[in-house]
Amino acid sequence: MTERPLDDGALAVELAVLAPLLDAGGAPGPSPALLERTLRLATAELARSPALLPGVASSLAVLPVGFRRELARLLAAALPALALGLGWAALVLRLGPAWLGTWLPADLALALIGAQLLVGLSALGLVTASLPLVAHRRALLRTRGAS
Repeated sequence: MTERPLDDGALAVELAVLAPLLDAGGAPGPSPALLERTLRLATAELARSPALLPGVASSLAVLPVGFRRELARLLAAALPALALGLGWAALVLRLGPAWLGTWLPADLALALIGAQLLVGLSALGLVTASLPLVAHRRALLRTRGAS
């Protein structure tokens, strides 16, 4: 059995019959005490400045004492590894397609080399970019430990 489409007049009549039933079944609104508590908590939360890192208070407008020293120490330790990683990427880019090309089709060899370079350089970039965050955290821990 197929249903026939209702015309606009029949649809209006059906909606007019249905409207009072829907109006009678309304859900109660939240209590005034709940509204007041929610607004108070939301206002307090919005007034706080956001934290940049978990455990690091956002009220610190200046860098902690020793941040530059920690960052320099971390960079000094990371730069040889970064240079080694960039050298490895250059070597793989230079020799990889020819070496893999002996066993694999040229397009697949180039795709594998490109994927390795993308992953390796992305990892190096992420590690290097995280150094200021680590230095900030270490400087904060040193200042808290000294006090």
